[in-house]
Amino acid sequence: MSWLKAELACDERGRRRLARRADEESQAMRMREPLSNAEAFAWFGTFLGLFPPAALFSRALHKGVSTESDLGVLLVCIVMNFICCVVGRAMGRCLGGKIGNTRERAWLLTLLSALLLGFFWAVVTGAAGGLLVFGIGAFFGALCAGPVALAGFPAFMLLHRLLSRGGMIEERQLWPLAFGVPCVIAALILSPSVFK
Repeated sequence: MSWLKAELACDERGRRRLARRADEESQAMRMREPLSNAEAFAWFGTFLGLFPPAALFSRALHKGVSTESDLGVLLVCIVMNFICCVVGRAMGRCLGGKIGNTRERAWLLTLLSALLLGFFWAVVTGAAGGLLVFGIGAFFGALCAGPVALAGFPAFMLLHRLLSRGGMIEERQLWPLAFGVPCVIAALILSPSVFK
């Protein structure tokens, strides 16, 4: 009898899972401008590679540009920021295309995968941006990108999970997330209390 009860409970869970998946797919079909995970994470990676590095560089150049060497540092910072933005977009697209439907996983697994994706994003994007500075900058670039990505990816991925349906997210819901999370991180970097 207990075996039969276990089989019936397993069958019921399977039916609920299929019904939930069908409901999510129908909600995804009703979206006006759906974006895939790859596109959503590409935009997030773009802004995460743009705003926090720009905030770090502006803190480093807070006294302004007064000499030719300061101008050289500013130009190097602009090129590094551009590289972080482009590589961050490519890494976001690559990683986002591999995650599938985040709503099919448990919350804890989503959080752990977000931390893992953030780590990979930080290593590649930070190293690419820092590589411009005599090669040794790749290590420091990855080191600086680590806290940014390990804070940004879980926040974005958990919010993305709440708003996505069937592995897709509405474009109008994506922009506040993809733009807002990196901007909050950049604001925290620019906050005077962070580096006291």
